[in-house]
Amino acid sequence: MLKTVRPLLLPLMFGLLTLPALAGELEQPMKKIGFNYKQALKADDAATMEKHIKEMKAQLDIAKEKKMPEAKKAKFLEGMNEVQGELDASLAALQAGDQEKARAHLAKVNDLKKEYHTYAKQKG
Repeated sequence: MLKTVRPLLLPLMFGLLTLPALAGELEQPMKKIGFNYKQALKADDAATMEKHIKEMKAQLDIAKEKKMPEAKKAKFLEGMNEVQGELDASLAALQAGDQEKARAHLAKVNDLKKEYHTYAKQKG
């Protein structure tokens, strides 16, 4: 019986071992996005704020390329695209000299984070 069950168990065990690795692939870019978000909010000048927003965009592009379960990928990409839109709007506001509007768009990024992290925590 063990000989007939073993071929079935190996793919299952491999699949279970790869799930944490998939989550781990996203961990670094997401942490860097969070760090740069905080730095952008703390920035006293537009140049520093812009630097951190651009780094967030770069890390966002990296995160979008990471492997993840197909069941969550569409919602993940939807959220990332919405965040990217707010970051673009924030940069545009900075280019126009409006730091307050740029900060308002960053606040929307935080709201999106809260919204889409609830989807990430759901099973499936």
